[in-house]
Amino acid sequence: MTETTANYDQTWKEAISQYFEDFIQFFYPNLHKKIDWSKTPISLDKELEQITAASQSKKRYADKLFQVWLLNNEIIWILIHIEVQSQYDQEFNQRMYIYNYRSFDLFNKPVISLAILGDENRKWRPNSYEYGLDDSFVKMQFSIVKLLDYEWEELTASDNVFAIIVIAHLKTKATTKNLSEREQWKWNIVRPLYQQGLTRLDIINLVKFIDKMMTLPPPLQTEFNDKLEQHEKELNMPFISPIEEMAEEKGARKACQNNIIKILANRFDSVPELMSNYIHKIEDMTILENLLLGSVSINSLEEMQKLIDAELPDK
Repeated sequence: MTETTANYDQTWKEAISQYFEDFIQFFYPNLHKKIDWSKTPISLDKELEQITAASQSKKRYADKLFQVWLLNNEIIWILIHIEVQSQYDQEFNQRMYIYNYRSFDLFNKPVISLAILGDENRKWRPNSYEYGLDDSFVKMQFSIVKLLDYEWEELTASDNVFAIIVIAHLKTKATTKNLSEREQWKWNIVRPLYQQGLTRLDIINLVKFIDKMMTLPPPLQTEFNDKLEQHEKELNMPFISPIEEMAEEKGARKACQNNIIKILANRFDSVPELMSNYIHKIEDMTILENLLLGSVSINSLEEMQKLIDAELPDK
């Protein structure tokens, strides 16, 4: 297992989607004070797809876009990017600029760009992009947060769910070459959640986020699941356990895979075995949902294959 097996992107996207206000409060407290939280933020997934559609990169990014209202009733868009690569990305600054100006160009909306840097290079801190000559130039600045800057005491003292997400992220990075240690850290992070006064939904969500990010090989995952199940029995937990929640997700994933293949077989008589095998290997529900929608509208199996290639550039 390599570091790329760890599911950073989907974990962050799901956590931000479900705990957006907590996200802003934890990472950008000054911005949090300027937003009118009595008005529910709107997630702009379709708009984000249009903004990023022209990107030539085959790499997948953990991007989110929200519409919020400021206290003065002004509407702004907040574009969030999570960067988890370990190496220097020379296109990062330009990509932040392109997504920002495309947002304005396509929708004529002011956009605040935020970046969470989850890489391991303490010196890499991109926060602007500019080009031009003499007195004619363009410059864009964006706000960044470096996860490596957080102190252990600061994270463990916080009751914000994103303190736990940051701990899980950093420990996932730190245990790339020692998966037994990762399993122990995973257990050390999950076990205290049951004693912190969290709601049952928060516990289920956080266990799901941590489990998805801190990926383990089957033997260690089974060991972790057994400890978690036993812990819940000892606490006599009165709600559906995260283990059962994970099982339900697995069932939903399999159903989605089968539905894609059934739709394709119904529309085009048969599905190539290689294509069917690829679909059954996909675990990311976001990708599967995109393929499910595509299976209804594509005009040929060749188009479907191109869609799979676009969703899985590294397959």
